[in-house]
Amino acid sequence: MVSQDWTMADLAALLHGQEWQAADQVTYALMLNAAHRQREGSLTANDLALLPCPLLHRMDWLWLNASQGQFGFSVQQRLYQSLDQDFDPASLSPANPHPFCQAVGWLMVTVPRPLAFFKFYDFLNFSLEAPAGHLPALWYWRLTWMESLQTGGFGTGRGGGFADLARLDALMLRMARCSQVA
Repeated sequence: MVSQDWTMADLAALLHGQEWQAADQVTYALMLNAAHRQREGSLTANDLALLPCPLLHRMDWLWLNASQGQFGFSVQQRLYQSLDQDFDPASLSPANPHPFCQAVGWLMVTVPRPLAFFKFYDFLNFSLEAPAGHLPALWYWRLTWMESLQTGGFGTGRGGGFADLARLDALMLRMARCSQVA
């Protein structure tokens, strides 16, 4: 879905039809386009930190409106801010993931030893039954093959791997800064 030139109207139509996974993919395509990273197919933390505020505001509004406040970047940002206050980034590990990732339902926890790995993208919950802030998610999932391996994945994105805080922090900080100019 990422190769086509998608528009906000396409995103609005998909969200209106509650086609959550397709809408997530179009959201990501719009972000790639804004960062001029279509060829690379992934966004760096720096790319996320520089996304245009009007683009983020518009996409967020569409997600919020279509999901009755369940999904959107601002939902993620509020959750992140509330859960990040006492988290020590130095303690990040498979046994101690960022609480945001668990709250939005992005993790699968193994037993008997509790290790938190990221779900594979196709295993996310693309319905309104998902936890608040669960979507959009592809902005965090899509990694280069090498980045996926470096985070413990299988070269297929974030799935099966661990968190890196750079991308998460970058977009959440961008949302906080953009909310100041709303």
